[in-house]
Amino acid sequence: MWLFALLVTLFYGVEGSIYLPQKLYGEVTSPLYPKPYPSDLETTTVITVPMGYRVKLVFWQFDVEPSEGCFYDYVKISADKQTLGRFCGQLDSPLGNPPGSKEFMSQGNKMLLTFHTDFSNEENGTIMFYKGFLAYYQAVDLDECASQPNSVEEGLQPRCQHLCHNYVGGYFCSCHPGYELQKDGQSCQAECSSELYTEPSGYVSSLEYPQPYPPDLRCNYSIRVERGLTVHLKFLDPFEIDDHQQVHCPYDQLQIYANGKNLGEFCGKQRPPDLDTSSNAVDLLFFTDESGDSRGWKLHYTTESERVRVEHGFLGNLC
Repeated sequence: MWLFALLVTLFYGVEGSIYLPQKLYGEVTSPLYPKPYPSDLETTTVITVPMGYRVKLVFWQFDVEPSEGCFYDYVKISADKQTLGRFCGQLDSPLGNPPGSKEFMSQGNKMLLTFHTDFSNEENGTIMFYKGFLAYYQAVDLDECASQPNSVEEGLQPRCQHLCHNYVGGYFCSCHPGYELQKDGQSCQAECSSELYTEPSGYVSSLEYPQPYPPDLRCNYSIRVERGLTVHLKFLDPFEIDDHQQVHCPYDQLQIYANGKNLGEFCGKQRPPDLDTSSNAVDLLFFTDESGDSRGWKLHYTTESERVRVEHGFLGNLC
């Protein structure tokens, strides 16, 4: 028997780690299970499942020397730099602290089982034999998009700036309209440098309107309709662009051009007057600085036939 115990000690080591192959499921047992486990031993079994999954562990058999506070022999479960519990005793006994049918779940893709035994299993002078434990684990999909407060493990908390989409084994990010996903796959950058409108009527607005628009914007909204049509602009309330009492539009501003002519630079809280651009090509340039919380702007554009305009003007002259 002593030779058998010596071989077990040489194989597992007095203290060491056992790294299981990365799999979607498997089992973990105490040394020699279902035979009695050796004395004076401490090993840590490292369970790893693929990234994007959590580890779920359940004990099916548990027979470890019971003691107050599980001081002598015990199984300690750890994950995410936290101890999930320290257990001993038998599943159907009140002695010690058996794990029962509880399911243990990690937040990341790794879980550690530390099995510690003291120098003997003796009770009232009688040597006792305990079988140890049998546990099964499986990979469970990690919802990376779920809120995980107080998480300190790198990689547990997704950093999707806008929208997060979970799938089995991973997640991906996307952005609100008007934004582009950056190379890091998580952050979003406002992209409004080439917005084109070709319908005869429609609405144009700053990003997030009527919520505060983002900082550091360089937006170009182009309205291009058929020749023979002319564009009319009507701004809606609320109209709110950062302004200064003494300097005209020093921070953020909306510039409007038609046929290469500047029709005005606008900011503040007073919406611009209705504009008849006399053109089928209108550009709205919107610039913002790095700060501010103004709500932005929105306009409704419509078109009118130049022929109708001429006829109305001719009839007006006759009157």
